[in-house]
Amino acid sequence: MKRTTSPHPTSALALCAVAAVLALAAPARGAPPASAPVDTSRVHLGPADAGTGAFVAWPPGKGAAPAVIVIHEWWGLNGQIREVAHRLARQGYVAIVPDLYHGKVADDPELAHTLSRGLDEDQALADLGEALRWLRAERRTAKGKAGVVGFCMGGRLSELFALSEPGMAAAVMFYGRPEVNPQKLAALRVPLQGHFGAEDQGITPESVAAFRTALKTAGKNSEIFIYAGAGHAFMTEGRKSYHADSARQAWERTLAFFKKNLR
Repeated sequence: MKRTTSPHPTSALALCAVAAVLALAAPARGAPPASAPVDTSRVHLGPADAGTGAFVAWPPGKGAAPAVIVIHEWWGLNGQIREVAHRLARQGYVAIVPDLYHGKVADDPELAHTLSRGLDEDQALADLGEALRWLRAERRTAKGKAGVVGFCMGGRLSELFALSEPGMAAAVMFYGRPEVNPQKLAALRVPLQGHFGAEDQGITPESVAAFRTALKTAGKNSEIFIYAGAGHAFMTEGRKSYHADSARQAWERTLAFFKKNLR
């Protein structure tokens, strides 16, 4: 599929955050240097007269690479989530971020809340499925493993996609509302890693404990972490919710998890 390179400006704040994370997380085996340039493109998912767009960050080189589907927060496909894709590309992954809002992006919480409440989960899962099909048709990722990572609204969708899509090899969820029904969790076929803040007022430590128990009851391979001092959206740089120590540790664990399951 034809792709066109598009520039991506990055703020000094984001660069500092990325540098701190990469300094703590050793590159995966076969990954390019952290300073290597990342090519980016915009692609279309699904039928030409329907579907949605996606942002793709490519690791340097032309060889085969594992892939990660990145699911955005309630803000939409903004600069912060594109930077997450950049980070993954620097670690040697083809990272694709489907636009689940189909062109809409929010900057204030009220609009983000409105957009997230209006999101149809079935349609979102269909868009994620199109992203996986796109990866299976792309030369560099056709034969490799694919994982998924999501944040907030995307964290829940990451778990739901792992439950519904047998083609995934690993799933990571950040502070998404978890599915805690052991009968539904029985459908999980891939390793799952979850990251949650101890100070999260919406997804409380009690609900995370129930999630961990449900996964254990269902006999699933999972790693669930709770971070002291962190609230909701502790990975989102540039916002008050950002908790640097928790973000660094969680990102290091995410990279180790993907290295183990996708390479």
